[in-house]
Amino acid sequence: MANRMREEIKHVPAAPGVYLYRDVEGAVLYVGKAKDLRKRVRQYFTGGQQQRTTLFLPLIDSVETIVAGSEKEALLLENTLIKRYRPAFNVEMKDDKSYPCFKVTVHEDYPRLEITRKLVEDGSLYFGPFTDAGAARATLSWLEKAFPLRRCRKPVPGGRGRQGRPCLDFQMGRCLGPCGEEVTRAEYGLIVDELVDFLRGNGRKVVSVLQKRMKEVSRDMMYEEAANIRDRIAAIETVLEKQDMVGNPGEDMDVLGYAGSGKTGILTCLFIRSGMLVGRSDTVVRGALEPSQALEAFLSKHYRETVPPPPVILCLEGIDFSNVHEELLSEIGRRKVSIRKPARGRGLRLVKLAAENATQALREALAKERDAQTLIAELQKALRLKSPPTRIECVDISHTSGRETYGATVAWEKGRLVKDHYRRYTIGNSDTGGDDYAALSQVVERRFTGTSSTRMPLPDLLLVDGGKGQLSRVEKTLGGHNIEYVQLAAISKGRSARRSGGGSATDEIYLPGRSNPLRIDRHSAAMHLMQMMRDEAHRFALSSHRKRRNKDDLLSRLDGIVGVGPARRRALLSHFRSIAEIRIASVEEIASLKGFNRSVAHRIKESL
Repeated sequence: MANRMREEIKHVPAAPGVYLYRDVEGAVLYVGKAKDLRKRVRQYFTGGQQQRTTLFLPLIDSVETIVAGSEKEALLLENTLIKRYRPAFNVEMKDDKSYPCFKVTVHEDYPRLEITRKLVEDGSLYFGPFTDAGAARATLSWLEKAFPLRRCRKPVPGGRGRQGRPCLDFQMGRCLGPCGEEVTRAEYGLIVDELVDFLRGNGRKVVSVLQKRMKEVSRDMMYEEAANIRDRIAAIETVLEKQDMVGNPGEDMDVLGYAGSGKTGILTCLFIRSGMLVGRSDTVVRGALEPSQALEAFLSKHYRETVPPPPVILCLEGIDFSNVHEELLSEIGRRKVSIRKPARGRGLRLVKLAAENATQALREALAKERDAQTLIAELQKALRLKSPPTRIECVDISHTSGRETYGATVAWEKGRLVKDHYRRYTIGNSDTGGDDYAALSQVVERRFTGTSSTRMPLPDLLLVDGGKGQLSRVEKTLGGHNIEYVQLAAISKGRSARRSGGGSATDEIYLPGRSNPLRIDRHSAAMHLMQMMRDEAHRFALSSHRKRRNKDDLLSRLDGIVGVGPARRRALLSHFRSIAEIRIASVEEIASLKGFNRSVAHRIKESL
């Protein structure tokens, strides 16, 4: 095989592009890029390969190359092919988080400040990211006091979208009231400029300007305006006091550090915005034996899918294709992006700090993995399973007297809940007639034969919230589709077993082919895991059910009102969202909605 591969290599072009290694079945083992395809591919078979290569080298049956027009095109093509084929031996980044950013909608006539996790190219300015969403919301609250911009989310300012009548925010001093022409566009724009200046790291400059303005209006005996400016300065000072300065004012950069052990590593990114450390992210890396591989994978994924790149990115290791990465990131960020490897000074101290954080995070991650493996082994032993339950899913049904039936599945994998893999299933009453068993059967069938079966990995263990009857029905449903590879168990509240000395019933565990519940120590980690999964599935199913029930209750309150048909009900629901909001709305506000008049508005107010 080696001789055949060497013959194939002779025909590989000496040009930039992408190479794919395939096994005997044609499956893609690895995707890579190179400035010179022939030179790079030859290295794999002449002893110039890295340690990771030796793992899949014996599996290679053929090589496929795709010539690219430039190194930039090769990098983009590599990313595309990795996403398409998900090769087993490419570096895998495990970071499913999206980080909140501050968004200033400067493209609107009267811009707003808000928190968002989606980056849209609509002309807005984005500042962040922030790894602590709670801290970001607290900061937003102070910024809204310091810079009282409108909070209504429609392009045209106005309470409930109605221009000319300021909402309650204006009365409380939390908005300048552009909808009521209480502020000129120039005055409003000045506040926006101050906000943007602050978010760019010039907070002290903004405070200085406001202090000067406060003194001027005080001299003119405009004491109320002076008091408002004083309160704004106090809010800005509160935000500034909570920030730690680690760089130069106004400086934005990300600092990358990596620590690895075997095939597992952690890549830590310190977010420095306006010279201040605003947070960090830890990304689990699988399959990277060299720091440069992890760093390159991070650059290829992180800034294209989560946050905009800062002007400067610092790292300890050199990176292949660094000039191409800089070009692509500059296009994404719409400004010049530089990737640097500091050799001394503050930059070197920062990358060492990032590496230390990565090392600590790796220790914690490895400890969690060991704990997860111990727990998996304990559960396998307790339930007498043939294979380790590395991935567990739990299924539950929720309804009210047979109506508004919902099913839900939640997932746990290697020590953590995987919320991206939670699924809700709407069950039609005509399909099940309020029968729990029929609803459970439908959910299981849809999970294992529908679109979910191809988009998510299947569980090693399916846990059913219920007793022997529910477990038997699930087993029958899976058997009807010849699905025998999924291990089953059920957990239910005990009916007669009581703890010594009284108290609540002990949970019971049922297994297929066993009539009596399995005895498991109620204080064991395995039992606690199953209880947690059952409770999480119940919570998730119940949340869908309650949401639908509340909406139906709201619709029923509007059903008996003369002149309010389906179209007007939908308009009220989309505009006010709840009965409470309709109650506090004025007749004029309801009458201003499309398709309404004062007569209908009066009837609605009287009925509610």
